[in-house]
Amino acid sequence: MTILPQKILPKYLALLILTLLSACSLTPEKSVDDMISDAVRNQTTDEGLSATIETPEYFIKLASESTGELQQKYLIKAAELLYLRGDIASAQDQLKDIKAEDIADSRHIQIQLLAAKIALANHNPAQAIELLPKRTRMTIEQYIEISEVRAEANNAMGYLMEAIKTRVHIDPYYKNDEQRENNHTAIWSALNALPSVVLDKLRSSNKTLQGWLELARIIRTAQINSHDLQVNILDWNTNFPEHPVDDVFITKLLEDHTNIQAEDQVIAVLLPMNGPYQAIATAIKGGFMSAYYADNKQANKPTIRFYDTSIKDLDFMALYRRAVEDGANYVVGPLDKTIINQISLLNEISSEFSVPTLALNYSENPLSNANNLYQFGLLPEDEARQVAELAIRQNKTKAAILVPNGLWGQRLKTAFQQRYTELGGTVISSQFFNDKIADYGQSIKQMLNLQHSNNRHKDLQHLLGTELKYSPYRRQDIDMIFLAATPRSARGLVPAFKFHHAGDLPVYSTSHVFSGSKNRSADLDLNGLIFCDVPWTLIGDTKLNNTFNEYWPEQKNYTRLFSLGIDSYHVLYNLNILSKYKYARFAGQTGNIFVDENNRLHRELLWAKFEKGSANYIDTTISPVSSAQIEPN
Repeated sequence: MTILPQKILPKYLALLILTLLSACSLTPEKSVDDMISDAVRNQTTDEGLSATIETPEYFIKLASESTGELQQKYLIKAAELLYLRGDIASAQDQLKDIKAEDIADSRHIQIQLLAAKIALANHNPAQAIELLPKRTRMTIEQYIEISEVRAEANNAMGYLMEAIKTRVHIDPYYKNDEQRENNHTAIWSALNALPSVVLDKLRSSNKTLQGWLELARIIRTAQINSHDLQVNILDWNTNFPEHPVDDVFITKLLEDHTNIQAEDQVIAVLLPMNGPYQAIATAIKGGFMSAYYADNKQANKPTIRFYDTSIKDLDFMALYRRAVEDGANYVVGPLDKTIINQISLLNEISSEFSVPTLALNYSENPLSNANNLYQFGLLPEDEARQVAELAIRQNKTKAAILVPNGLWGQRLKTAFQQRYTELGGTVISSQFFNDKIADYGQSIKQMLNLQHSNNRHKDLQHLLGTELKYSPYRRQDIDMIFLAATPRSARGLVPAFKFHHAGDLPVYSTSHVFSGSKNRSADLDLNGLIFCDVPWTLIGDTKLNNTFNEYWPEQKNYTRLFSLGIDSYHVLYNLNILSKYKYARFAGQTGNIFVDENNRLHRELLWAKFEKGSANYIDTTISPVSSAQIEPN
């Protein structure tokens, strides 16, 4: 497996681990705590009472006063305690001081495991897997801990099925209910994060794993229609009577999802029916009502009431109170960012919002935590951050950025760069381009440092006094390009990269490069470009897609806003679950939706690549290398 180079452990530590990996198999022995003598660990206080010293500083002091194997035991203990304290850098420093030749064979697994944990804490999950012990002779406790690190590392890299398989495999080894419950929660968290397009196709010959997959599909259906949930759960219990999930887990699922849509609900939708936002509001309304009419819960479908927010000199809170007085149990809107900024500040010092309110945009203050106010929209920063995450996962750690002039381009550049550097990547070059003109050559040359190559050529010609054959040489210290652009600009920029000797560099982008409609002749120029987009555009719901194409053909440019309307209808009833569990996701048409601590909804998108002018979905959740399961002896 490729090792991600961000925050890499020092070379000498890697050499140490390689040395340890080559050591012979071992039999389980006492822990370091057991081997450190009572005379060392227990000290006598001034009051004459025995006290156990369990600080890393104490063991570092003991190590400085010792030699040989005992010294190494103290260093290992100090490193473990520093790691548990959360002082990862110091733990790593202690680990590097350990001398391989002075370590007993019985300590090798302990060292390798700690090194892997440090790599994982340093946002380097691929290296964590590489550093894990490969031997089969270990204690059950070591085996469980190694497997947990492997699962966490695969989960961090987005290889969700590898994480799930590993945790299902180790589940029988847990000795107490609390450990098993934590493992089940981790399995459920990974299942929640799986895109529906992946989950719907997964099957397993492992009865336990298949039970988990079936349970996840049942609950995902209940997010939109919980009417048959209890019947489906009873059928599931019949089909998987020996499944390790206990009754408490199942009961909690039933409580969370049964009757998430109660009877006599009223939804007030507050949108601008006129003015500059009319077209956007019309697309959202179309998606919202399409979801409503496609909802087959005939017995308790809600009443929908629309209110116009485009009225001149509107007092939004007065309109909101009127909607609540009219019986609204939920409010959708507003859409205007100016209004959202105002009401988010207002609600921080009052309790104006008496019912759950789903604003369809975001306030400028990301830390706003107004009670009952949720913010949901197609946030471009979310997409830029996910581009950074995928690039790092694919070992692209030196980036060039090219974005359009203006606030939108700056927002995407900032979001990408912050997340990319946080994960250990380095932005080598960053440029803006003018998207009002068709010639992007100057910006690309500056990004690729081609001007430096041109100047060297001119200087050499001047020095020699003769014409020289010349091929420009781009900078070689980048391994990817992050591009933010519209379809029109992207169709000009991607071929220009190839013209300027950067055709071998992978180009990553956001959904904005794709029109949302198939246009192979125009999109041939985008071949090779990788981008994230909403499930609605890449996969879609056949029934709702047909509705959109039939009734709103003139709104092709607003197709993603239509999907926002669809999700706005359904996500209302899942807000409580999304707020209750950090791992919870709503599988929507705009992505896998989750809520952060500030009641802002975010979307986990799908990935696609242009091939022969067509945007084709690619599955990034499957590990290219399956992790072998090691059994303990």
